[in-house]
Amino acid sequence: MRKPENIVYGTGDKPPLQIVLILALQQMSFLGVYLVISPLLARDLGLDQQQSLQLISATLLASGLGVLLQTAKIFGIGSGYFCPLQGTSSTFAGLILVKTHSGLSAVFGMVGVVGLAQMAFAFLFQRLRGVFTVQVAGLAVLLIGLGLGNYGIKLLMEVKPGMSWHQQGSLCVLTLGTMIAFNVWSSGHLRLFSAFLGLIAGFIGSWFMNAIPDSDWAVFHEASLFYLPKPMNIGWSLDHRSLLPAIITGLFLALHGFGALVAAQRFNDADWKRPDLQLIKQGIIAEGLTNFCNSLLNGLPLTSSGGAVSLAASTGCTSRYLAYWLAGIMGIIAFMPKAIVFWQIMPLPVMGAALIFLASFTALSGLQVIASRLLDNRKTLALGIGLILGVSYEPVFRTFHEISTEGLKTLLFSGVSLGVFATVVLSTLFQIRNHTRQQRSFDALHSSLDDVILFLEQQGKSWGARAEIVKRAEYATWQAFEILTEHGLIEKQDETSDKIQLQTIFNEYTFTVVLNYTGTVLPLMTHRPSHEEMLRDESAVLQMAGYLLHRLADQVRTRHDGEHCELRLIFND
Repeated sequence: MRKPENIVYGTGDKPPLQIVLILALQQMSFLGVYLVISPLLARDLGLDQQQSLQLISATLLASGLGVLLQTAKIFGIGSGYFCPLQGTSSTFAGLILVKTHSGLSAVFGMVGVVGLAQMAFAFLFQRLRGVFTVQVAGLAVLLIGLGLGNYGIKLLMEVKPGMSWHQQGSLCVLTLGTMIAFNVWSSGHLRLFSAFLGLIAGFIGSWFMNAIPDSDWAVFHEASLFYLPKPMNIGWSLDHRSLLPAIITGLFLALHGFGALVAAQRFNDADWKRPDLQLIKQGIIAEGLTNFCNSLLNGLPLTSSGGAVSLAASTGCTSRYLAYWLAGIMGIIAFMPKAIVFWQIMPLPVMGAALIFLASFTALSGLQVIASRLLDNRKTLALGIGLILGVSYEPVFRTFHEISTEGLKTLLFSGVSLGVFATVVLSTLFQIRNHTRQQRSFDALHSSLDDVILFLEQQGKSWGARAEIVKRAEYATWQAFEILTEHGLIEKQDETSDKIQLQTIFNEYTFTVVLNYTGTVLPLMTHRPSHEEMLRDESAVLQMAGYLLHRLADQVRTRHDGEHCELRLIFND
């Protein structure tokens, strides 16, 4: 794994203490916006002030545990990447439905089942390697970026009482401009703190503009400094009517986690080619285990934060050591209500600008992943429909909830999970009659290079191979055609033509071209003939051709059964 140029401290690097501490505070500043979700759910569930505080503290403690499990990578749990967890309002529908039918304590029993369902789906994802392809991974990353940007725009457009449009616009320009200035034009360690410096500038600007209402400051001053959270303070029970909503929620949380973990892999490896489903499985297991523990703490369901992953990449530090400090800060804040309230009073335009900043990096990274592969009509339709549904999540969600029954309202979870789910279903459907082996007969004497290129490009698009691999295969295959014909290795099957059966095989890791013909097998050499051998041995020219062909492909194999010969060119994708 090669570290990208924009990453200063990679996964295994250990930043200096003062730097990693500020970076952890930067991450907490971003994730703090999601603390607002807990009071919103507490209000919908009818919790009192003490129970609401318990909900927030438990969620913070579980978030700290989750980032540790995700990074530690022990006993087959965790991906080893920096990938924090966050709450999401998309789980509200299922939680409120369970509370209505089964009572408040059953809500946290449902969270436990959600965690178990995530772990079960993690094993299923690994087995569906042919469906969870590079293109699906790229779509997930793209939708995460678009979702962050959409949420950021919504925060900018939401005018709070006592704040004018002029103030909102000024705060957005100040915050986003500061982040861009330090990220683009600064050098050294300042770029690492570009997001944090932008948030500080936005908060100071809010202070001078009086953009934070007096009521928010009053809540901050009234909050106690320390608080001792009590696990199981609200309750825990399991009701069979909560199983289906919990399993569906677990599926879509796992899909969302798939996208965030792919983004983490993509940001950390300059030579990234495809998602490592083994590490993704371990990462989703860590997420599921966190939610199971979270249910015992009486906290909110958590999912991997694509925004936090993007923040780490955009500022140049994805070190796993950052996770340890972030977990410590989360654990401390969980016992400090005053610190919790401080993050809750952050003006929305400041957080909206931060989300737009992060969305830019994530969305473009997803586009790059998708564009790295060739696409045929099947993949274009699967990805296109998934993208449209993911981007149109809100109108689809609103319409679906107006016409559906209560039991179906948990089916739509988030734009990321909806888009990925649709793409996976369509990709599975399009596997019908989409064979991984294709064969065509060519007239070696009269076929042109364009004929070979057209055939191989069609197969590359059908299977989503990388463009550069297909180009290598085209050149090497045509060289093989010329070697077989010019050196008379093919026997004529009739008076006018020499036939070559060209077959292509693809399995996500290799693109293989097989040439079947009747004649003489091509001698392959792993070392080139010497000058003396070329002068005195006529067959040395053919040996040199076999040696050059060996250099064009990653592997070259020959096989013959009498006069029936096979030349196999293998290209690692």
